[in-house]
Amino acid sequence: MSSAVLYRWQLKAGTEETFRRAWVEGTQLIHKQCASYGARLHKDADGVFWSYARWPSEAVRSACFETHDFFSMDCFKTMQACIEERFSETVLTLTDDELAERGPSHDVPRLKTERLILRAIRQDDAEALFPALSDETNMRYWSRGPLASVEAVYDYLAWNAYGEGCQCWAVEHKNAPGDALGWVILMDKAHGQAEIGFMFRPDAQGQGFAFEAAREMLDYAKSARQLRRIWADVDPDNTASIRLIEKLGLGYEGQLKANWETHIGVRDSLIYGLAVPENRQKD
Repeated sequence: MSSAVLYRWQLKAGTEETFRRAWVEGTQLIHKQCASYGARLHKDADGVFWSYARWPSEAVRSACFETHDFFSMDCFKTMQACIEERFSETVLTLTDDELAERGPSHDVPRLKTERLILRAIRQDDAEALFPALSDETNMRYWSRGPLASVEAVYDYLAWNAYGEGCQCWAVEHKNAPGDALGWVILMDKAHGQAEIGFMFRPDAQGQGFAFEAAREMLDYAKSARQLRRIWADVDPDNTASIRLIEKLGLGYEGQLKANWETHIGVRDSLIYGLAVPENRQKD
């Protein structure tokens, strides 16, 4: 049975925007590393912030915080620095669910290439994408290990489909509509900036699909979104992804030491970026 936790915080004066940005980053981090269902942040009439965080179960939540030192990470330190008073947590167990389906935080326009269709990812792409997210080799440099079931993939895709500041496209071949080969994604990180990512099934690799889809997404990011900076975070040993990122025109910017705690240990990050000079004055 899924569970939830209610958090409440009274913030220091003038820290709301800083807190909200750090909360989004931390929520995304927890989802990626522990497969939480995500969270929503609310503010009441007295100025107290409430967060409703959903989990597959209380056991999953407890195990996540036992194995990850989140509060040593910068986004959580930033949150703590903004808090005047933290109230007791309330743990809930879901009994019934009548909430309406959430919509994405950004429109995800339908895009096309010579061979491919890019359309908004859905949680019901779980069965098609299970081979991508359950494969040990495919997931080696991901932020968490392989998923064990289609149901787990369905839950995992909730953030891709509905995550804050997230645009995620399922990629399908024009000759096989409805069969997601993988995804490409834009994740807002700051005003005018976004991080890119991609994931493809093993049987869809080595055919240029990821490059073709990601290039189309980048064209959209530069023209329709008018982003001034686009960047990627990749494991130093993930040579296939590095080749693709470089082929897309992103240049090496630097290495972040011990940036991720994953199922294969603490890992560095290589940062690759692309500036779009014509969009510098359009913010």
